[in-house]
Amino acid sequence: MTGLDLADIQGNIHRPYGRFGFPHTRHLFFTIGEAAAGRRFVQGVRPRITSAEPWERFETADGRSVVRKPAITLNLGFTFLGLHALDLPTRTLRMLPDEFIDGMSCRADILGDVGPSAPERWDPLWQVGGKPAPVHIWISLSVGANPDGTPLAILDEWTRWLTGLAETSGGVALLTGHGADGAGGWQDCSAIMDAGPDDAMIPTPREHFGFTDGISDPVFRGQFGPGAEALAAIGGGKIAEGPYDEATSWSALETGEFILGHVDEGQEFPVAAFPRGLTRNGTFMVWRKLRQDVEAFEGYVAAQAEIWMRATGVADATEASETVRAKIVGRWRSGVPLIVAQTWAEHQTIMAQYADCLEIALRKPRDSAEQQRLAAYAKMLTGFRYGDDLDGGKCPFGAHIRRANPRDMLDPVLSATQGASTLTNRRRILRRGLPYVDPDGQKGVVFMAVCSSIFRQFEFVQQQWMSYGLDFEAGNDTCPLVGHRAQATKHMIPAGPANAVPVIAADLPAFVTTRGGDYFFLPSLNAVRMIAMGTVDPT
Repeated sequence: MTGLDLADIQGNIHRPYGRFGFPHTRHLFFTIGEAAAGRRFVQGVRPRITSAEPWERFETADGRSVVRKPAITLNLGFTFLGLHALDLPTRTLRMLPDEFIDGMSCRADILGDVGPSAPERWDPLWQVGGKPAPVHIWISLSVGANPDGTPLAILDEWTRWLTGLAETSGGVALLTGHGADGAGGWQDCSAIMDAGPDDAMIPTPREHFGFTDGISDPVFRGQFGPGAEALAAIGGGKIAEGPYDEATSWSALETGEFILGHVDEGQEFPVAAFPRGLTRNGTFMVWRKLRQDVEAFEGYVAAQAEIWMRATGVADATEASETVRAKIVGRWRSGVPLIVAQTWAEHQTIMAQYADCLEIALRKPRDSAEQQRLAAYAKMLTGFRYGDDLDGGKCPFGAHIRRANPRDMLDPVLSATQGASTLTNRRRILRRGLPYVDPDGQKGVVFMAVCSSIFRQFEFVQQQWMSYGLDFEAGNDTCPLVGHRAQATKHMIPAGPANAVPVIAADLPAFVTTRGGDYFFLPSLNAVRMIAMGTVDPT
């Protein structure tokens, strides 16, 4: 037992569907023209919402343990304007967090959404003043794939049901405006597929820049059973103060960092509105469509690889190119962190050591030995700290993953033998989302961040760690992968095991630009019922 009311929590909070056999997701957005119609629509959707309850596990005749997953999942959220359109009481609305009330476009300067990422350049759906109606409701549908990699037919079946439900509600409309031309009726996302041994298409964890994504998500109390939680917390949890020991120093983060109504790392309950039943077991979600300029990234890496070869004496072009990529991100494209493998040769050795894990990952069911082997591989990818890299010689201070999750790096007493992640614990976010390819050929990632405080968690990381570099002794330098370039365009790579002299990656272009998004409240299933019935009473 986890101690959480999983039947009341939406499923996409508890588990990232993309890693559990749902490589396709469709995002649909609706606007509410009349409150009663909106409530009828929510009531129609409510029975199909996927909760976080464990999926049924049964034993087959040959003794295999099999999990019976749903054919499709559905989850929903509301913007502040959506809750207002549903006629929630003023007392309830005014107690919601300021950043949620503002919405994402109003926080553009804080988020670094300027220049090519400015709201006036977003997809038509999100452009303030240029769209026919505001976004009120977000609904996601996630499904598995056919052998040829296409989504299961049930995705289109549920899409027709949803759009029909909106049409018959009498006051809810599906919003179009996705893509640069605004022609899309919804935002489709899909894992990048590769052909498997039997030529069937298999989803991969890569994004369009070629890196393994979705590594090292936070682990919080109640997310797993006790044994599984202790193992998952290594690399995904927090590091205790004092001498470091891998087996005992890691523990799960407090539930309230990610789910409202529970104690957070400050031993307080996150700020929430009345009635408490509306927000308990709910949370907030940041939805951002991020375009990736793959051509610019590949061109920049190629140019920097030539500089790297001249500066370091490396003769192999592949090694130089892969090393430059790793120094920008903090991991090799395989997902192996620089802290574990500082050089291309070390990375190749580790990949050979764990070569069987790639095959085991495709095999289901797996025996206990195979499960333990995959667990060891996962721990290698995530179970590291920065105590033995105090000068950034292994992983540059400004590298993407070191900014996104500094782990124990910001501890004033950090050393090779001790340190804590206290300064980072209150900045963690659960990451959800998948890559996309629009009909016009633009590529990117739909990034979703789940947290109990958008301001303290997501906005802090985006503003202070991604869009600024002072905490990482990098001045105005922004994240070399996703940062905007308004103030600085360089990334400093200190001398280290892979290079005897420091190297400056200069003239960084903007590889990632924002194409739209907003802030959403993901209510519990009980709160969805309250909203649908119009019984939200703050007294």
